[in-house]
Amino acid sequence: MKIKSMMLIVMTLVLAIVSMFAVSAATNDTPCCGDPANTSKLDVAECLVEVNGRAVYNDVTVLKAFDRGEELEIEVEFVSLQDAEDVQVVVFMTGYHRGHKFTDDVFDMTPSFDVEANVSYKKTLHLKLPDDFELDTGDELKLRLEISDKYASSHIREYNLKVEALRESVIIQDIILDPADRVQAGRGLFAAVRVKNMGEDTEESLRVEVSMPDLGIKATEYIDELDSDEATTSEDLFLRLPACAEPGTYSVEATVTYADGDESVTAETTIEVGEDPSCPLSGGSDKTVVTVPGKQDVVKGSAGSVYPIMLQNTGATDRSYELSVSGLSWGTYRFDPGALVLLRSGETKTVYLYVAANDDAPEGEQVFKVTVETSGDEKEIALTANVVAGESSGLGGFGDVRKALEVGVIVLIVLLIVLGLIIGFNKLKGNEGEPEEVSGQTYY
Repeated sequence: MKIKSMMLIVMTLVLAIVSMFAVSAATNDTPCCGDPANTSKLDVAECLVEVNGRAVYNDVTVLKAFDRGEELEIEVEFVSLQDAEDVQVVVFMTGYHRGHKFTDDVFDMTPSFDVEANVSYKKTLHLKLPDDFELDTGDELKLRLEISDKYASSHIREYNLKVEALRESVIIQDIILDPADRVQAGRGLFAAVRVKNMGEDTEESLRVEVSMPDLGIKATEYIDELDSDEATTSEDLFLRLPACAEPGTYSVEATVTYADGDESVTAETTIEVGEDPSCPLSGGSDKTVVTVPGKQDVVKGSAGSVYPIMLQNTGATDRSYELSVSGLSWGTYRFDPGALVLLRSGETKTVYLYVAANDDAPEGEQVFKVTVETSGDEKEIALTANVVAGESSGLGGFGDVRKALEVGVIVLIVLLIVLGLIIGFNKLKGNEGEPEEVSGQTYY
């Protein structure tokens, strides 16, 4: 009886061992199928992970070498042993000294999706190896992959990468614009380019070009020499924007050419271009050209200064215009001959804007706006007044100026009358001193 019991136990153990080998063999033959599922949560069997077409394996000592700044395409193919909902694939880098900032370069994640049991799924993610990876402080990092569902059941793998520097590699770190955000059409734009040599070799005669392709303008500068891991900023490059360029947001491109012209790198930023006040007020065949002066000095306590505003109707039809002023709380103004102007087709007229500063007006440059409106279209034009202190002329305003001119004319007329009387009296006095002719006979 004991012998039979012992034989039964041995047979049971043999069958268990055979079953284990059978399961192992089945697993090896079908790498996308793992152990039998014993839970309703996600249970992943890893099929294949490739980085830029090269197979990588979990936490092995053999490193895969990639270039600093290289774009990485990570392809993940896997099978779940159960149906699962809201599955996501996440990949990110560790071992990078700025890796705590999860930017688009070092972190990527798929949208959530549902999976079915025993169905193979393939997902593609993208990362970029950092341009500024410090090779002297360590050139290894880990690529961490996580597949998880909404229950936080996850499958985690790590892949060891080696980062190497190219012999020749230059990057553009920044494009600095002045003005930074907005520039008026017809004005100048300064641009400087921040460049860093990420390669092993020293670069010489780097050509830096800044352009605005949509406007057809560009400027060029050279950097004589740039050592490995050295950064520098180019001299300012000047771009003159075309007058009357269409307002809008424009691309500013910077291109650095190096390695004797064999290599180049390009980066871009944007800037807003505002309209030129001296350009057409509206499009199509109905156009109005508005010409305004530059900065004017306005002396406090005086009659003020005059801003001639020239309106030219280049359209095919007659147009009426209304002018108004805003932002002039520090002074007074008036239009001459008036704020309403009618221009026939092809006609040009000048409206004079008189601006005077209050006695308590702040000194220095003051900006105000003139609005020209016609047929529902309007243009705001910024004008500048340089308010300066001055002695009061005793003239309180534009009415006093008119009175002063009238008085001056009257005084001039009186002077002319007096002068005429003086000349008349002098002529009469001269005639009295001459001898009279006496007619008659002569006596002997």
